[in-house]
Parts: sequence; structure tokens; C-alpha cells
Amino acid sequence: MALDIKVQPRPPESAGNLAIELEKMFTEDWGGPKSALALAYLRDTVIPDLVHCLKTNWQYLDNPTFREILISKLNSQFAYPPTFAEGLTGDILLCAKAVLGKSPLSNNHPWQPWEIILRMLTIGHRLPEIAQRTGYPEAYLEKFRKQYYKFQQVIEGLADVSEEQLVNHKELAGLTVSQIRLLIDFQHRFKVFKNYYERLQAEQIIMDLGLELDPDGLIRLFEGLFSVERQVTIQRFADILKGAKTPWLTGESYFTKTCAYSLLAHWPRKQIITLLDRLMEANLLMDDTGPEQGLTLSEGAAKLIVPLVVPKLADEVQNILRSKAKDRISRTLAVLQGRNSEITIQVIRELVRRKDTSVVMCFKALQRRVPKKVFLQIIWACGQLGGKDAVNLLSKTINDRDSLVRVRTCQAMGEMADQSFYFALISALSDPVALVRENAIRALGQLKMVSALKHMERIITNPAEDPQVQRAARETKAILQKQKDI
Repeated sequence: MALDIKVQPRPPESAGNLAIELEKMFTEDWGGPKSALALAYLRDTVIPDLVHCLKTNWQYLDNPTFREILISKLNSQFAYPPTFAEGLTGDILLCAKAVLGKSPLSNNHPWQPWEIILRMLTIGHRLPEIAQRTGYPEAYLEKFRKQYYKFQQVIEGLADVSEEQLVNHKELAGLTVSQIRLLIDFQHRFKVFKNYYERLQAEQIIMDLGLELDPDGLIRLFEGLFSVERQVTIQRFADILKGAKTPWLTGESYFTKTCAYSLLAHWPRKQIITLLDRLMEANLLMDDTGPEQGLTLSEGAAKLIVPLVVPKLADEVQNILRSKAKDRISRTLAVLQGRNSEITIQVIRELVRRKDTSVVMCFKALQRRVPKKVFLQIIWACGQLGGKDAVNLLSKTINDRDSLVRVRTCQAMGEMADQSFYFALISALSDPVALVRENAIRALGQLKMVSALKHMERIITNPAEDPQVQRAARETKAILQKQKDI
């Protein structure tokens, strides 16, 4: 498979040999475990874990930071004494290099393993997941994470940060000069590079899939597909990426103007197809089998291009709505409807951030033409933006057959705090779903209409009522009682 796709070089398929050589090293060179139980632990736990760690970090076998991490792994994870772990680490690395050879991507820069940890922490991976993917011990990761968070707290409290200040700061005594320099550089990248968070996500995808593709190239690929979603098959998108001179493509100038056109012109077409297949296996691309068949982005892939496409789409929606054209509603729907769901959600959120209340008039027409998660976002947006159109829409969705829609409607009504919702929320107190009743109660508290007190009393004294609903009623009663006493 490695010959069919441009991928980063991987260690040879010699995990079995590495395991055998490591066991030989432990038992013969280091006096190995003597009991059958200890030998079984070595074979079943220690060695498989080390093989995974060494193969995952093949390019770091000569890296001083990886050596430090491996010492920590033997000490904290497998309880080898520090001095013993240090000597053992040297022999483990020699054994791994003898069996696996040297990686063509060998990297000895001390920052590199820390870069991986920082990236995964920043994009939201939890420590157990980072440990599983990298082979690094959780104790080391937890220590690094705490030091990183402490570093962030320190620089937030300093007006003008210098390396010398940070090196001498007593709260950062656990960090080396090299680590401090890395963290300063890492923080600086978010100011210098546009959309650096999305770039980190792209880097992680490339690492996970072992692709020989730079992060900007992957993001451009996703952005290019977004512009032609559901309009092309995987074969035709491969033609676009290749910049092929096929009859269908040369006759369709629209497709040749996408940012993905000729992106991978230097790749053999077979490798492009395999790349797209691998992205589909990783659930980053999807082949829609519905009425509108075609290649689409997954939610995860769409998030990487949000900063690139959402502001433009929000601008387009606003420009259409500000025009005096009679068809402005239908044109706005054309921009929002049929788009990738994640992008549509983010466009709605961007319009809310801009406080554009004019978009609410489109929601009524849009609500039943979009997936449920987009519909729920529309309800949330109504609560944030308010207005007559929002009142009309929420007054209908409070009676929706879907209980989650009713829950979100109660929440939106509470956010608006429009007293015209009072009777609809009182009716929702009899909803068969406890979560709807709970949110209706909390919304009534936000309306601050003391006439709801008697309904709170009835709920509190009802022995058959759900405890969580009664708790909400007690809290709302306190709010309304305070309002009454004013």
C-alpha cells in the first residue's frame, strides 16, 4: 500500500523481530525477570508497549527529548528505578535502531516530541488518548500539561514578556530553557499565522494518517471540495486535483476555478484516488448515497475551513438581505440551504455574532429544509437575536413533535425573556418529557413574571414529579419570590 500513495516513511514490518530482540536484551543483557509471572508481564505488557512506542517514534530514536520521555516511561509506567531506567533506555534505543534502522525523517531537534504534545493538547485531545497515540507515559504528559498551563497563566499576568523574565520566574522553575523557548514560540505562532488552530488540526490528521502532504495543502483540498460538494464523484474530484485535461473538466470552467484545481498535479492519479480513499476511511470525506449523490466533507473536515469560508458566506447573506430585490429571501436560502451542515451552523453563529436580526425572517422558510442540527441552531439564533419573526417561529416550535426541539425552544424563549411566551411556557409544564418541563420552568424564571409562582408551588408539592424538575422549580421560585419582594 505504501507504494500506491504518497505517505511518510514507516518503520519496516519487523515488530515481531523487535519484540524478540527486546526480550533477549531484558533477559540476557539485563538479567531479566526470574519468576514466570514477571516474565509473562514483560512479554505481555512491557515489550508490546515499548514496541508500539518505538515504532510510533521511529524518527525520534536519536532525539534527546524522546530519550528523556522513554526514561520517564520506564520509571513511571513500569516502576524501574531512575538510574536503572536511564541505562536501560540507552540499550532499548540501540536495539530499536539495530532492528528498525534509521528513519529517513530522523529528527533530533529537542522540540519535536513536545510539539506533538502541545498540538494534541491544544486541539482538545485528552491525556489517555495522547498516551495511546504517542506511547508517551501519562505521568510525563500530565507534568508537561501542568507546566504549559502554568506558563500560560504567567504570561497572561505580564505586560511585556521576555525570555529572561520567564527563565528566572520562580513559578516556571520546572521548565528548561529549551521548553520555555518552545512555549514562547508556540504562543507567538497564533499571532503570526492566520488560522493556526486549524493548521494544528490539519497537522494532526497528516500525522495520524501518515500522509506526505503539508497542512495548507490538506486545508486547500477540503476548501476546494466544499465549493463542489455533491456535484462530483471521487473520480471527478481526483480529476480536479490532478488538473486533468478530461472532456468533462475542460468543458466546465466552474470546476477549474476552484482552489483545489491542479493542487496535486505532480501526483500520479492513482495516488490521488488512494489519498481520497484514505480520507474517506478516516471519516473526513463522505460519499453521499442520498438523492443528491456526490462527495462531501464530514463535520470534522468542515471545521478546518470555517475561517476561510464562513465570513465570506455571512457577507454574502448580509449583502443579499440588505438589497431591495424581491427574491432576496429565496437567494438567501440558496446560500444557506444544501450547504455542508457544519458550515451552515457556523454561518448562523457568525450572523448572530454580528447581531444581524434581518436573517431571522429567513429562518421560517429555512427551518424544515435543513438537517435537524441546523434547525436546532436556528432556534438558538432566534433566542439570541429576538424580534417579531423570532417570537412567531418559537411560538410554533414549542409544540414540535421532537422533544429536543421543544427543549431548545424553551431555552431560546428564556434567552429572549419576552413575556408573550408566558402561556406557551405554562403549557409546557405539562409536557410528557421531564427535560422539557425543567427548561420551561427555568425559562419562566428568566421571564420574571410572579404569576408563575403558583405553578412552581404545584410542581414542588407534586410527589410524582421528577426530582430534577422539582429542583428547577425551587430555584425558579426563589427568583420569582425575590422579584415579587422588590
